[in-house]
Amino acid sequence: MSATGLELRRILHCIDPFHEYHDPAETVVLTCVCLTLLHYSYDMTDVPTLMLCSGTFIGYIVVFSGEIVGEIVSAAADAYVDAWWSATGAALFGACGWLTMNGWRDVPPSTRRTHAQAAGICAIVTATILALDAILAICSAHKEDNSSRTCSKSQHRAGHI
Repeated sequence: MSATGLELRRILHCIDPFHEYHDPAETVVLTCVCLTLLHYSYDMTDVPTLMLCSGTFIGYIVVFSGEIVGEIVSAAADAYVDAWWSATGAALFGACGWLTMNGWRDVPPSTRRTHAQAAGICAIVTATILALDAILAICSAHKEDNSSRTCSKSQHRAGHI
């Protein structure tokens, strides 16, 4: 492993020493806040952004709810699956936040603009949390025995893989 990889692993260990991923409940709350603020801020002037944002927020409420149920019944997702959903969510939430902030940039101050900017900031915060979660999930995947994508050196040497 390169020196940069070791430094990154040390930094991530300081941030999250037990390799705990984000709590899906906090992300559901942030997503519900984004959806509520979207409801109070949007009119029909930017339909593509409205469709992207509402689809992302509702879709990820379903995904995060499934994660919560999976943890409750002790059927947590593989680290690589978790990283996939988190990275995809980070990209989608980031796009929603940027498009929302950009769309309301030149609008005069109003309650709707304030709600829209709050929704954009909330989406960007959620994107940041999901990006960090994706990085942590990938970095800790090699430590999980039940991950379908990892194997130990002894398994490699024994020819099991």
